Amino acid sequence: MARLHENRRRSRSSDTVGGVVRCSALVALLLSSAGCHALLGIDDFQTGDAGSGIDTSTGDASLVDAQLCFGSLVPICLTAPPVGTVILAGAFDTDSDPRCEVRTQPAGPSLCVVAAGTLSIESTVVTGSRALVLIAGGPISVNAALDVSSRRVGVLGAAASSIACSAGLAGANANEAGGGAGGSFGTRGGDGGPGNSSGTGGAGGVAAAPISVTSIRSGCAGGAGGSGLGASSGAAGSPGGAVALYAGSTIAITSTGAVFASGAGGGAGTLAGSRGGGGGGGAGGLIVLDAPSIQLVGTIAANGGAGGGGGEGGAGNPGADGTTALYDQAAIGGIGQGMDKGGVGGNGAAAAIAAQAGLKPVQGSGAGGGGGGGAGVVWVKGALTGTRISPAPQLH
Repeated sequence: MARLHENRRRSRSSDTVGGVVRCSALVALLLSSAGCHALLGIDDFQTGDAGSGIDTSTGDASLVDAQLCFGSLVPICLTAPPVGTVILAGAFDTDSDPRCEVRTQPAGPSLCVVAAGTLSIESTVVTGSRALVLIAGGPISVNAALDVSSRRVGVLGAAASSIACSAGLAGANANEAGGGAGGSFGTRGGDGGPGNSSGTGGAGGVAAAPISVTSIRSGCAGGAGGSGLGASSGAAGSPGGAVALYAGSTIAITSTGAVFASGAGGGAGTLAGSRGGGGGGGAGGLIVLDAPSIQLVGTIAANGGAGGGGGEGGAGNPGADGTTALYDQAAIGGIGQGMDKGGVGGNGAAAAIAAQAGLKPVQGSGAGGGGGGGAGVVWVKGALTGTRISPAPQLH
């Protein structure tokens, strides 16, 4: 912490507290080209004038002066130091929770910002259309699972449906349909498998390239399987959601703590009597950790969901949801069903394991399996200790 000079009485000083930058009116004219952190030689935490960090509530660079700004990927500026203690536990909806302060970002979904002097996180499942940003002026302690993952049945992680991704991932419709491709984000998803054991049925979907992270956003959904014999196809797996933790001092993820943002498994290849393709698994989402010290004893996972199995005379099996507590193990693709059986779905990405492509049937005229979802992104700035992380963190 820099000590203020004697001329503070003239209200023209700048200081830093616990990784938070404060700028005075003296440098207001310079903020548009060189933020307070640059003027002070500080690059650990950007001020709100930098890049996408212009006062996210209004977009007005003139309001940056005398604010406190946290974070580096998308800086969030507050008008007063965060105080008090907030405990998160249970279900948290970013669209309706009264603790949310809604902010926008230049690209990506709206943000639900919760700020306090100290944050303590117990078992919390986060849903809603907005990404969640947690800010503490001091420490953040994660004592149980903070989960923005999506599940094939029942749960869509925070911001998991609020951003556009590449189209064209679906399997082709045909008498023996192709499987959908897995979603991509930090790594590429797996392609969908073609229909028919000879590969002459409907083509499988082709996975998109990985995406560079420039905002707080989710991963990408998988592609739907192709329709066969006029029946519906295997549903696309939803992606993992998005959560960012910004702390002025320490983020501590204890031995019982975890942060999860894994994608959902792809749906099964349609109903009995059809040859519908399996759906592609959803990619893992985004986890941002930004603090001077990040102490990980627990687990972090943003893994891909597995692809669904193709149909042939009966529905295939759905792909498994992306792994969480078993952070370094891949979600397993669904197998096909029916006399000849459809293609098997591809496994999802986890740890150093790449997403697998869906397979064509081993024999006969079944539909293709869906591809596995790619890995999400763990975006880290600060001194990190701990290794229970999937995928490998992107250090900044």
